[in-house]
Amino acid sequence: MKLNTLGSKAEQYLFSESSTIQELRERILRVLTILIVVIGTPMLLVNAPNFIQTDNWIFLGFSIFSLIYLIALLIANKSVPYKFRAISLVIVAYGFGALSLENYGLAGDANLWLLFFNIFATIMLGLRAGFIANFVSLATFIIFGILITNGTLEIRSIIGLEYSAETTAWVTSGITMAFISLTLSISSGLLIRGLETGRENLERAFSETQKLTEKLSEDQNQLENQSLNLQRRLVQIRTAAEISRTLGTILNSQELLDHVANLIQTRFELYYVGVFLIDENHRFATLVAGTGEAGQQMIAENHQLSVGGSSMVGWATSHGKPRISLDVGQEAIRFRNPHLPLTRSELALPLKIGNQIMGAISIQSSEINAFDDDDLTVLQGIADSLAIALENARLFEQFEKSLREIQQLNRQYMTDSWQRIWTEKENDNISMEKGSVPTDVDIKEFNVPITLRGDQVIGNISLATEQSDLSPEDKEFIEAISNQAALALESARLLDEANKRVEQERAIQEMTTHFSRTLDFESLLQSIVEELGQIPLVRETSIHISPPSELTKD
Repeated sequence: MKLNTLGSKAEQYLFSESSTIQELRERILRVLTILIVVIGTPMLLVNAPNFIQTDNWIFLGFSIFSLIYLIALLIANKSVPYKFRAISLVIVAYGFGALSLENYGLAGDANLWLLFFNIFATIMLGLRAGFIANFVSLATFIIFGILITNGTLEIRSIIGLEYSAETTAWVTSGITMAFISLTLSISSGLLIRGLETGRENLERAFSETQKLTEKLSEDQNQLENQSLNLQRRLVQIRTAAEISRTLGTILNSQELLDHVANLIQTRFELYYVGVFLIDENHRFATLVAGTGEAGQQMIAENHQLSVGGSSMVGWATSHGKPRISLDVGQEAIRFRNPHLPLTRSELALPLKIGNQIMGAISIQSSEINAFDDDDLTVLQGIADSLAIALENARLFEQFEKSLREIQQLNRQYMTDSWQRIWTEKENDNISMEKGSVPTDVDIKEFNVPITLRGDQVIGNISLATEQSDLSPEDKEFIEAISNQAALALESARLLDEANKRVEQERAIQEMTTHFSRTLDFESLLQSIVEELGQIPLVRETSIHISPPSELTKD
């Protein structure tokens, strides 16, 4: 169980998913160094007496130095450069291989140490270093083989001396070691090179993928921003179209202003919208419509701003041009309203038709840089449409007022005309009856007014019938007759008045002609009195000629 746990930890340490090739080499170097120290220490302790008995002080000294040196490298760890530590371990392996050849020849473990030297150099330092290590180990093997077979170098071990005396043994062992070493070195080198290349390609692909992901994220954010801007523009266009439709349906000025201000504030998600109109003296712009509680409070306080004063509305109403402030904290010309403390951006749009400035719209936002050129274009178009609608509403109200005055004068004229007719016919019968009512029959009477132009009653139609009620068809028929009778009577009255005017014009023309023929002063006065006496309502006529000081108004 402990071995499995130890193996799992070692595997997790060596093969971490986020490790690079260099990090993996670092870990392998550290693990191999630890293994050599851990395994080499008891081996040294076991073989030390044999080294002492055979006076092999070089092997013993090199072993002790190597263990101490490797322990020092483990303690120093990464404070010592990687290549220095790797080359040190490679040299240690080569040293043990060379000493093994010198002491034991082919009977020792020199082949294993030199094989480890070659493979370890390839893994830790690369394929080129592996080839160099293979060349060095093969050269060492050949040199020791020549020296030992010629008797120049004497092997300390008797078994090794007997086994290493033949040249064929050295050649066979050398070829075998070279083949195995080169095969493992080349395979390891190519594998590591492939891993490095694959890692580099993977990192390059990952980097490119990351860049593409970032670019895609930027493009996506840009598309989202563009989509939001398009949605905002669409809302603005729809709001402008809705306001344009509304302007043609609402003829009451105050209702129109309130509706437009609330619609702009709601659809454009603004902090506040207020509408100002200039007074008759063109001195002040008075708030007539405002959104929210702040707008109602300012209207109740009769909030005014001077035309041309130190406010954006005052500047807009004075110059007839829009004024925008993307950061009110940096704006020199601005009225700081205590009712609107959260304002960060403000836009003032003039209400004008041609050169006539009627007022301005104050549009405020709680965000900095809330408006751009497109907002200015759309909102100024709404302001221009509102100005035209206000002028149309004013003309409509003026037209209605004039129409009411005309209707009142016309009603008064008809009343006076029919009153004069009633006065003239006071002693005459101006009614007409037909039929008789039996005394022994229950009779019900219905009265239908004769109404002229809907509200002027000039007479009455009285109907006596034995029925308790009239049918809807009879009522409709009687009302139609009443309306036609009113029109006919009015037409007759107008015709009678026209005839009277014609008679008066003719009489005046005849009197003028007659007066022009009379040269005698008294005869002229007599003719004037006679002509005036012919007026129906005149009972007596007299003319007195007096000095100007005695004339009085009657």
